[in-house]
Amino acid sequence: MADKPLDVFDRDEEWADLAEFAASAQPGLRIAIVYGRRRQGKSYLLRRLAEASGGIYHLATEQVESVSLGRFADTLAAWYGLPAGSFGFDGWESALSTATELMATRDRGASQGRAPALLVIDEFPYLAHESPGLASIVQGLYDRIGPGAVGAAPPLKLVLCGSAISVMSGLLSGTKALRGRGALELRIKPFGYRHARAYWGIENIEAAFRHNAFIGGTPGYRELTPDPRFPESVEQAGAWLSRNVLRPSVPLFGEAERVVHEDPRIRDSAAYGSILAAVAAGESSPTKIGGLLGRPATSLNYQLGMLEAAGFIERRQDLLLERRPVITITDPIVRLHHLVIEPYLGDLEAGRAERVWAEVQHTVESKILGPHFEALAAEWTARYAQDEARLEVGAVGQSVVSCREHKTGHEIDVLALARGARPRTTGAPIAFLAEAKSRERRPGLAELRRLEHLSDLLTAAGHDATGATLGLFSTTGFTPELAAEASRPGRRILLTGLEEIYANP
Repeated sequence: MADKPLDVFDRDEEWADLAEFAASAQPGLRIAIVYGRRRQGKSYLLRRLAEASGGIYHLATEQVESVSLGRFADTLAAWYGLPAGSFGFDGWESALSTATELMATRDRGASQGRAPALLVIDEFPYLAHESPGLASIVQGLYDRIGPGAVGAAPPLKLVLCGSAISVMSGLLSGTKALRGRGALELRIKPFGYRHARAYWGIENIEAAFRHNAFIGGTPGYRELTPDPRFPESVEQAGAWLSRNVLRPSVPLFGEAERVVHEDPRIRDSAAYGSILAAVAAGESSPTKIGGLLGRPATSLNYQLGMLEAAGFIERRQDLLLERRPVITITDPIVRLHHLVIEPYLGDLEAGRAERVWAEVQHTVESKILGPHFEALAAEWTARYAQDEARLEVGAVGQSVVSCREHKTGHEIDVLALARGARPRTTGAPIAFLAEAKSRERRPGLAELRRLEHLSDLLTAAGHDATGATLGLFSTTGFTPELAAEASRPGRRILLTGLEEIYANP
């Protein structure tokens, strides 16, 4: 299996999956589906994979079929050491058949230690749009020379990659042509918050948190900023954003609109934009979103499904109850666009970015930093708490518990079940119950008492919270009284600040 190239940052797990797929000696054609939003580094990763395995990398473009076939023919000829124009194809069936035949011919030395032949077709949706039957052609090729075909074909690998998530994620689903024929399905996501900090080279932890809340972990955004050096001083973050994001002349200013509408199935700009704006503002259910837009909730099912399939929103299921999921924005740059750029477009176009930033600080604190810190707290609990805090947890999510005393429901920011417990199961043991606070005032004993009250409410509602550890997350630390209470013997209290959340990756 090929070692990951030194110039590939992070992506250890993704590289291991791809390298294992590429190195497999299983006979016949095997197919991998790779997808993810633009600027995540998919192409960079697959180019390095093709180079490491001596394979073919072909980047498709948005052109008519005849031109696309000609470009593919030239890519194949160059790989085989022939001049451009050596091949001419009248369709994709002959093109892919010829490619696999040449790969098989050149692969005869695989048994002597050479990697099996590999073909990467990047931006596959461009080709499928112009040639709607292309997936069926790939299916026919697989059925003819795949692992289950009659006769032992040499090991051949085909990677289909694309940025249109709703298209690529559906290739192996339902009744689609490639259903049951994929050996690997890999989604390339943004960097996690720890690796994003390292990638941007940010030392100050609070600055790294704010940067991640505004920009996220998409690696390609670094190349789109005139000055990628994010300031270590939190006070200068607004000035940096004013120069690098909130100016109409810089690429990130309109990036949110471009990434949403790059998916070919998202066409109604006004409808999708209105839904994303409502979710960014805090509306978390179809009913509330529909009410804000003056439309019945049922009329939004298709649009919400498309936005979820494309990776722009997420529906978070309640961990304890069978209720409607909470809808949230997944991409910070999309959230920033709908909360800051779009509402103040005229001012920003007039060059008043710093004034706008000063005016939106309440929105930034309540709609951006607060929700983002809750998301990081949940991610830390799921990914790192077991190793770094010896907190044994299973499924991690959120929930709401009713309270007769206050005649309302209390939202629980972070909730974790015991390992092996099934969500939404009566009596499931709760391992961790926590709140996340992104504010200047440090959490103290009052917040701890509220958690104890929530624990009692959960137990009274039939859930098993008797053994739960109580937790508080804070961006500004904790009061001495709370720290002293947490250190008392026998108390199951976990206090987690940015230092713990941002431990070295």
